[in-house]
Amino acid sequence: MSIYYAWCQTCDPLKTTQAWTSGNKDVDDCIKKFQLKATSYKNVIEWIPFNKLDNVQKIGEGGFGSVFSATWLDGKRAVPKDEWALTLTQSRTPSCVVALKTLPGSQKNFLKEVEIIHLFYNIEKLVYGITQNTTNDEYLMVFQYANKGSLHEFLLSNFRELNWKSKLKQLVDISKNLIKLHEAEYIHRDFHSDDSIYGVLPYVAPEVLIERLYTLASDIYSFGIIMTEVSTGKPPHYKVEYDEILAIKICNGLRPEFAKGTPECYIQLANKCMEANPSNRPNAYDIRKNLLEWFNILDRDVAYDKNELTILKAFKSADEIIPTLSTELPDYSKDKLTSKLLNFKNLSEPINSSSAELPKIYG
Repeated sequence: MSIYYAWCQTCDPLKTTQAWTSGNKDVDDCIKKFQLKATSYKNVIEWIPFNKLDNVQKIGEGGFGSVFSATWLDGKRAVPKDEWALTLTQSRTPSCVVALKTLPGSQKNFLKEVEIIHLFYNIEKLVYGITQNTTNDEYLMVFQYANKGSLHEFLLSNFRELNWKSKLKQLVDISKNLIKLHEAEYIHRDFHSDDSIYGVLPYVAPEVLIERLYTLASDIYSFGIIMTEVSTGKPPHYKVEYDEILAIKICNGLRPEFAKGTPECYIQLANKCMEANPSNRPNAYDIRKNLLEWFNILDRDVAYDKNELTILKAFKSADEIIPTLSTELPDYSKDKLTSKLLNFKNLSEPINSSSAELPKIYG
């Protein structure tokens, strides 16, 4: 028995696979696969009967499927901390709010998505289980409810309070997750089938818009776009419509701006990620290596050589400029960041335009 986790690795995993069924062998096998791998009571994925979910409300929709909020009547698994107890006990919280996510397409595709969740077990508990809507037989994943909103909303709300050390920490964490996905040869993208491409236009790599083919390098392009958003606190190309005209410009080398004062090393890495030629983009390991190196320099606030001193000074200088930057979004609609079907014609072969090769700065 593990006292810390209130978990017996010998007997508890097997117990969790018993006395329940979803009514579908494939779904049961998928859930039990992860239950047998569980290393703590709180990290067990469950089959959650739909009648245990109350007040189901749609909160989002796009090419990726639909997202709902709901109250889980049973509550999530918990191990109460009692300093006087000799051992920890297995328990549950009171009812709690969770998020439900559907996926368009077949059950096989849904289970493929579920297969990815074990990659994040060592990071945080993201997924509680699987359920099935009894009105339409659609399967849904039951997630931790993130009431802080998206990265975009977080940046808008906290931009002037975030220094570059905090920004780099966010990107280091994202790149760590991306590495795990790439190690599993899984591309972190919106779901698509056949020749249909879904996504938010500025985040989609130009080769995907043309060839309808995702690769690991397509993820790297999207990461580069996120780097520009972390720099400015604003969505990419927010001043224009996300339409075919923008798609044409992206293929011709248009890239988002960076905020005034953004360190040159940061701009160069982001631009490499957004290279028109996928083979010229860095991999997730190299990206994280650079970001982590910069974060560590800022974290210890000490430079050990001239190169580190240059990096430290650049990010310190950038911190001083952050309070002067504008975070206003005139005439901006949140619907622009909703995943949509992308089906554009007459797109040219992606290039790096001469202007795109130079860092773009806004004040």
